[in-house]
Amino acid sequence: MKAQFFGDIRVDSIREFDFAIEPGWLFPGVTPEDVAEHEHWLGPQLVEPGTRNLKVLSHAYLIRTRHHTILFDTCCGNDKDAPESPWHRLRMPFLENLARVGVLPEQVDFVMCSHLHADHFGWNTRLQNGEWVPTFPNARYLMSKGEFKWWREAIVTGVGVKPHRKQPWTESVLPVVERGLATFVEDDHAVENEMPDELRYMPLHGHTKHHCGLYLRSGQKDAIFSGDAIHHPIQFTRPDWINASYDPAAATQTLRDLIARCIDTSTKLMTAHFTTPTGWVVSEAGQVRFRFDAD
Repeated sequence: MKAQFFGDIRVDSIREFDFAIEPGWLFPGVTPEDVAEHEHWLGPQLVEPGTRNLKVLSHAYLIRTRHHTILFDTCCGNDKDAPESPWHRLRMPFLENLARVGVLPEQVDFVMCSHLHADHFGWNTRLQNGEWVPTFPNARYLMSKGEFKWWREAIVTGVGVKPHRKQPWTESVLPVVERGLATFVEDDHAVENEMPDELRYMPLHGHTKHHCGLYLRSGQKDAIFSGDAIHHPIQFTRPDWINASYDPAAATQTLRDLIARCIDTSTKLMTAHFTTPTGWVVSEAGQVRFRFDAD
């Protein structure tokens, strides 16, 4: 993705890695045969030929306003022990990719977490001399207070979460909290809020209890950063195929509402996992499709 400009705000994609994932891993109950029905319009750039695994991307958004340098979500991270996941013990040049667009870790002012799943907060920390330390030492790490509270209670009690969720919490969340770098905010918290710029959290609940996207407006342009409200373009046709660890019904309604808000408008959708992450929701011959940005 080339740098994109919304009035005075610049947005870059900081890539981590691309991978293909079994449809049932992403959307419980969905089979390769189910995916085959949509392969003709998705094409090989979105569906792996033969396996019919779904192609996805892990990346972060770097947002530079007149006042601040912001990272929205921080991918999976290096060296994380996650044998059940595609991001097990990665060694990716994420920080080098950040440097290529002119930003060092020390220059980041805010890290905004859409939610507290391991593939969205991994680079909150990095391994240094055997210790997990904050990657962005001068940043405030913004988290939904409701999201943090829910996960803290669930992990302590073990109720409602799988055991593998505890280690990422210990490695990537607690180190920034214990060092006093975390700020807990409401689900509509504004980082920038002065004309002509607006940048604020946007409640998109369901995937997790307090999952949030991000709304950006500058001048005459606006965008919605969807986080995990949507994972793959196939969901524009099948919004009932959903990945939700908290409330599938709420997550499905959130996705339907997001599509209704964006379709056939100038609002750009900035996705978390599409292989080409940005574009517009459009109607084509009675179907909902995604018109990808041209790189």
